[in-house]
Amino acid sequence: MGTKAAILLGALGFCLTSAASYAQEFSADVIYLDTNGKSAADPSAGAAHAPSKLYVSGDKLRLETNGLTGLILLTDRGEHTAIALQPGKKVYQLLGAGPSQYFRAENPDDACAAWQRIADQKLVCEKVGPETVNDRETVKYRNKSVSETAITEVWIDKSLKFVIKWQSAGTGAELRNLKEEKLAAGLFEIPSNYKVANPQKGSSKSFSRK
Repeated sequence: MGTKAAILLGALGFCLTSAASYAQEFSADVIYLDTNGKSAADPSAGAAHAPSKLYVSGDKLRLETNGLTGLILLTDRGEHTAIALQPGKKVYQLLGAGPSQYFRAENPDDACAAWQRIADQKLVCEKVGPETVNDRETVKYRNKSVSETAITEVWIDKSLKFVIKWQSAGTGAELRNLKEEKLAAGLFEIPSNYKVANPQKGSSKSFSRK
């Protein structure tokens, strides 16, 4: 009886550990918004902006843009790396930094320090409070600094502990169709057949918000 109980407890512990190991892994569609909160892919919003695809696993992030360039961004917050893949040319480029609007906060109710650490420019963070975004519980934060390019607001999902909505002076985005699932490790790696891109004059060392 004792042996059976131990086996059952062990199995339960394994299941809980396994669930916890990928609870922070998810995929989502990134829907870009205009200043009025309308989808930028909506023709009535003006110039359409195709949705992107986001994959997150712990400190690792993969952002697939579906615009003209079709770039893919890989970042690893733990290793402080950011890489841009160009699938059309099968090349990659090291970047100075990844997108500052996407970050994890271990405590969504006290996330100012996390946002300030990841921001690419100085910000004055203010906690606004709880808010529901697409039926998900979030905590909203505001950047009180005045800047035309800075992120002005972020909404951090209480369960995922990750930003699922952000807004700047000119645009914003929401994560929709969220799926918490185990993700393949290869999504966050440089393909073996990619080569380093030749540096170009005037090329940006940071990744665009879109």
